[in-house]
Amino acid sequence: MKPGPGAASPAPPGPSAAGPRFLPRRPEGSRLHPVTPWRRAWAPLAALLAFCAHDFERAREWSERLTAGWVLLGLAALLPVAAAYGFLSWWCTSYLVTDTELRIHTGLFFRRAAHIRLDRIQAVDVSRPLLARLVGVAKLKLDAVGTESKDELAYLGEAEAVALRAELLARAAGMAPEDAPEAGEAPSRDLLRLRPRTLIVSVLLTGGAWGMLAALFVVPAGVYLGAGSVWPALAALLPLAGGFWTTGAGRVVREWDWTVAESPDGLRLDSGLLDRRHATVPPGRVQAVRIVEPLLWRRRGWVRVDLRIAGAGKDAEHDGLLLPVAEWGEAATVLSRVLPGVVLDEALASAAPAPRRARWCAPVVRRGYAHGVTPEVFVTREGLLKRSTTLVPHAKVQSVRLTQGPWERRHALADVCLDHGANGKACARLRDVTEARALVHAQAERSRAGRRTAAPDRWLT
Repeated sequence: MKPGPGAASPAPPGPSAAGPRFLPRRPEGSRLHPVTPWRRAWAPLAALLAFCAHDFERAREWSERLTAGWVLLGLAALLPVAAAYGFLSWWCTSYLVTDTELRIHTGLFFRRAAHIRLDRIQAVDVSRPLLARLVGVAKLKLDAVGTESKDELAYLGEAEAVALRAELLARAAGMAPEDAPEAGEAPSRDLLRLRPRTLIVSVLLTGGAWGMLAALFVVPAGVYLGAGSVWPALAALLPLAGGFWTTGAGRVVREWDWTVAESPDGLRLDSGLLDRRHATVPPGRVQAVRIVEPLLWRRRGWVRVDLRIAGAGKDAEHDGLLLPVAEWGEAATVLSRVLPGVVLDEALASAAPAPRRARWCAPVVRRGYAHGVTPEVFVTREGLLKRSTTLVPHAKVQSVRLTQGPWERRHALADVCLDHGANGKACARLRDVTEARALVHAQAERSRAGRRTAAPDRWLT
């Protein structure tokens, strides 16, 4: 078998690679790119900044006493320590692709060995931050079933990262180990490219960005007038600026030039103005789809589409984004690739509102509740100002249950909730209790039938 891009060149015998006696023993496998130590070198500097932020007043007192000579002496001591830490962290990091798993060894003081089964890999993303693009390197992020956060390899050469990603996806799809290294990047066809004007207008029509911008001007000014000091105002300003960046300008930077392309290994997502990100949604991994319609988007017929993917980890909301903003027709075209056989208009038309007597349990929000079923998906809807519709394929339902509180019992109402494989749920709220009981039994049977006929996750086997 020919070694792939992630396979180590003939590894020396024993569990570790030999090296100079004054260095720790290197784990077996391939090294990261030589530029990586510079990334690791910032850790001691970050620790110093964290200390200053934790005890700001004492740090300010010390800074007032420092002279230029002490500053230069401190830098002369700190920079070699930072450089040595970065080099040793890089030296102790390696990766190796075997027939069954990807092994990642990291850690200078606390060693960590991650063994990721290739058949459990959900997605492999390639990220290219701005500075990394300038030196020709990329970061590889891996999602696997049963993990709360992503493992990553940072940094690899761009060509090496793309080749390793292609091999891992081919192996996750079920390709034979001897063929996967030669698979290469599969061809793709663009389905949708987001226009910059549409993205900017969609952000401007989102209330959260305007709320954060107003708070950014009002709150620090109020704190300054009340406290009479600039430091409390600055402490209030920084988190609000971060919130505005996340909900406003940061969204434009992250989602710039958003492109969805179709390929044999799934839907490919490319985006980013400064940090270019390349992600893939493999076939069969999507557990649920959420379609969001903010109030100010509805006149334009715009929607936002999120995916719930098994093993997406702590960043599921961000990593599961399929379409930041799109027209209904465009969203329906893309979703037909994610959920084959599902017609979006039919799924939405199947949703019936909650009974009129539900007003005694939820006088206002019950107007947003609706539920429907098609042969392919379970549909729920909720929300008035920000309408959210969830589609769960029957084959992805893990469990179904009926819940009923005392007030709902009094009005013969109940909720039916489904759990899916991405640690999430979809609830049909305030349904007639007789309908709810029948729905539980019918959905259990639909889920069993769906699992029997579902295509395998390893689609190349």
